Amino acid sequence: MTTPNEAPYRYLQFKGDQLYSRYIPATSPPAKSEDHPFLNAKSHGSYGALLFHPNWKAKRKEILYRDMHRCVHCRSDKDLQVHHRQYHFIASEQRFRLPWDYPDHLLITLCEACHNKGHNKYKVPTITIK
Repeated sequence: MTTPNEAPYRYLQFKGDQLYSRYIPATSPPAKSEDHPFLNAKSHGSYGALLFHPNWKAKRKEILYRDMHRCVHCRSDKDLQVHHRQYHFIASEQRFRLPWDYPDHLLITLCEACHNKGHNKYKVPTITIK
């Protein structure tokens, strides 16, 4: 069984207003804007594009509401982001779970500063699901 940490995967980081990371198949052709309605210059690539999808926006809104629009670490209400506590790789489909398909308990609200500190200090675990 191939995991995201083994070939044929490559690790991508998309930089912009926020930092996103994802393992994608190394053989995947680069995504084009005509391939996906949410891809554009502002969207930071294919994973970042999903963060502009209406399903993610709705899920993000739910998590922000649940956490009372405050960072769960420092309680700030500035520059809030929703953080995935783990990623799920679905082995049978050779793909990652869509950002909005995670259970609520795996999503938390963090301010940008705490989110960046966390990513610098810890690697988000990737769980392989059969």
